[in-house]
Amino acid sequence: MSHRAPSRLDSIWGLRALRRLDGSSYVALVYHRFTGELKPGQERIDISPRRFARQLRVLRLLGFRPLDAATILAFHAGEVMRLPRLGVAITVDDAIADCVEPLRRHARWRPQLFVPTAEADGSAHWIDGERVASWEEIAALATAGVAIGSHTRHHRRLTTVDGEERVGELAGSLADLRERLGSPLPVLAYPNGDHDESVCRDACEAGYVAAFTTEKGRNGAGTDPFRLRRVSVHGADGALAVLWKAVTGEALPGWWLRLRRLTTRTASNFRPSR
Repeated sequence: MSHRAPSRLDSIWGLRALRRLDGSSYVALVYHRFTGELKPGQERIDISPRRFARQLRVLRLLGFRPLDAATILAFHAGEVMRLPRLGVAITVDDAIADCVEPLRRHARWRPQLFVPTAEADGSAHWIDGERVASWEEIAALATAGVAIGSHTRHHRRLTTVDGEERVGELAGSLADLRERLGSPLPVLAYPNGDHDESVCRDACEAGYVAAFTTEKGRNGAGTDPFRLRRVSVHGADGALAVLWKAVTGEALPGWWLRLRRLTTRTASNFRPSR
């Protein structure tokens, strides 16, 4: 039986790693906005709905499958020993109103949406006053199959508050979700990924069973459930970039970013003048 020698593309795109992946770990991708407007200062967190759909389509064609929140929690609780091969979790922070339609349309991917509960139907003070989805919109997403978790109450950095304020942000948000949705996802996404040992402990005491950070990497059975890793998808990321992130759980390497900047600059220089 002959064996094909590894090609250069295997090394460049990590396809050998893709073939080796099994059910011992998974990657969580994190998104924020879905307009493609790329307002100044929002370029890294805003992606067009069309590009989002294309990314999911490529992942599906390559064999990636959505991991729902219940399976992830069972995995970290030791109740599930193996995950589906090429499983990936889709998470969305902030609950900005423009996420509603893309998540409804792609609810079969079992995304997890993390809501700053006191800011629902208000203005996101942390993102240029963008509108936060209403409770009616959030409830409709839950009905469609989107898991709804907490992003605290007011999107505050949890290491900057303590005592009753932190309890209010954590326990208060979970109480808001239960009042509005009945049986929400008891999972937290730390605003800005901000956490430390005491924040993790307080989150556990508030009734959460897991929490997502913004630390990069894959999540395995030994990953602390209150320090789950995620990798951000940025506005300029195409299908190959998301494939890299879904395989590795890591940011794009420096050479890739340099090549993308060079390609973008070259393309702009060849645009015909009007």
